[in-house]
Amino acid sequence: MAQLSLCLKLLGVKILQKLIIRKLEETEYERWDKFVANSPQGTLFHKSYWLKASGQTFNIYGYFKDDKLIAGLPIGCGDSKLGIKIATHPSLTPYLGVIFGESEAKYVTRISKENEISRAIAVKIKDDFDSIYFRFTPFSIDLLPFIWEGFSIGVRYTYLLDLNDLKDVWEGMDATRRRNIRRAEKDGIYVDSNMDFKEMFILVEKAFERQKKRVTFRSFAFKYNEVLHKKKQCNSFIARNKNGKAIAGVYIVWDEKRAYYVLGGYDSEESHHGATAIAIWEAIKFIKRELELSQFDFEGSMIQPIEQFFRKFGGRCVPYYSVYYEKPMLKFLRAVRGVIKK
Repeated sequence: MAQLSLCLKLLGVKILQKLIIRKLEETEYERWDKFVANSPQGTLFHKSYWLKASGQTFNIYGYFKDDKLIAGLPIGCGDSKLGIKIATHPSLTPYLGVIFGESEAKYVTRISKENEISRAIAVKIKDDFDSIYFRFTPFSIDLLPFIWEGFSIGVRYTYLLDLNDLKDVWEGMDATRRRNIRRAEKDGIYVDSNMDFKEMFILVEKAFERQKKRVTFRSFAFKYNEVLHKKKQCNSFIARNKNGKAIAGVYIVWDEKRAYYVLGGYDSEESHHGATAIAIWEAIKFIKRELELSQFDFEGSMIQPIEQFFRKFGGRCVPYYSVYYEKPMLKFLRAVRGVIKK
């Protein structure tokens, strides 16, 4: 077939390329994961094994040119009690969204093609679902095709910390953050890594308890950890006091491009201003020295106290976007229900 195509091209015969969008079969997931690894927008959270670990039903839509996979969108899915087809985010999954293959085309050519693909995918999922919500990565900024298709756009923020030089990272921190870390070291606080995830999650639960909130994602967190631990794509960093008691911890995951902050926790009864800071600092050094990755994503920076804490590590404040869509009939039913309640 390839030789025939070449011959036809040499003869000046224009070949029509077959463009299709379809759901991938499970036998194609390994191919998808390789595509994600090479995609500029691809993250760990797009990969099939992360989605499987969520325990939620999901689809991966592939956009093909002939038999070549050139773009795709993974999305969680389910039905409501009323039979409404819902597309949403799996638990603890910060990013999804459309991703594209690498391209050497000039900018105007690439952006035009990506617009065309995104719009086609938007139309497809509007046909398949009644209600749609998902978040893109910070590396996807052109959502015009979704706006044109009637999606509402939301914005969130994260901090991306570049790790080209640890000395620069240290000096780029807020002076208060550096003092916190030095004070922790002076007070004998030290950090362990590769610990039992149960110990890490106890700290997460204690942090939630202090805020009088209930942890609803325990089973998801343990399943993700089970899968990623086998693949050596996660680690816990536990800050301990002089007596060896765990007082704060952070949990990170990573892919081929960067590491991500996913969970954090602390024991308020044994609080220390520098405990979480020193745990994160050790995680940063691990990411740079052991993983040889050049970026750390502090995902989760929208809550004001957390944003203020993360900001002082010196990362860049970066927006990322979400899209939401409801079919007109669903909007109408929701409006009628609201009137009836009044």
